Amino acid sequence: MADVAADLAERGGRTGSALWRWRPLAYLAEALAAEGDRRILWLPVFFATGIALYFTPTGEPPWWLGLAATAAALIPAILFRRRPVLRNAAIVLAFCAAGLAIMQQARWERGAPMLERRLGPIALTGRVIDVDLLDRGWRVIVAPDPLPGLAASEQPRRVRLHLAPSSDELRPGDRLQVKAMLFPVPGQVLPGGRDMQRELYFAGIGGVGYSYGGARRIATPDEVRGDGGW
Repeated sequence: MADVAADLAERGGRTGSALWRWRPLAYLAEALAAEGDRRILWLPVFFATGIALYFTPTGEPPWWLGLAATAAALIPAILFRRRPVLRNAAIVLAFCAAGLAIMQQARWERGAPMLERRLGPIALTGRVIDVDLLDRGWRVIVAPDPLPGLAASEQPRRVRLHLAPSSDELRPGDRLQVKAMLFPVPGQVLPGGRDMQRELYFAGIGGVGYSYGGARRIATPDEVRGDGGW
């Protein structure tokens, strides 16, 4: 690698314009050569950079972008295997693109429909997924039965509810019945602040809301199994 850097520097010294054209490549070659066998330790950093790039835009990038960029970077990495500077630059781009692609795959696998309008009050039934005890009541994640007024493609897989203190004591696996108001997940309030929509999207939660009165347990996990529900 050091020989490549010297060669590039020599080429750059022939003309002033060539010097500026080749200097970035010479610097890259020297930096990578200085790392020696430790260069492989930088690959997770490049991969994480691609993941960070996914969260940079305010909108969702095209579904094909990560795969296309990875393939486009791998081709020159193979073709230029005898030209270390170009090969290493292509490998860096390939790992960055792979990080972007893996996040797009995660979005496709774990993403869920999100409520786009207020819904309720409605009679909601479903299976309790998780329970958090609050100062006043509970916060539960529920896999709801089909909600009225929504098409099949619009049904959220999970919703998060704040239940009144008068609710029955619930545990994961119970089936509940509650009168609830549901809302779309609130968006980001401040630039660079917490993005609840993105967090809950990847958690598969498509809506939030609260109960009118207490929630009632209508079946325990054992009763659900006995009815053939699982």
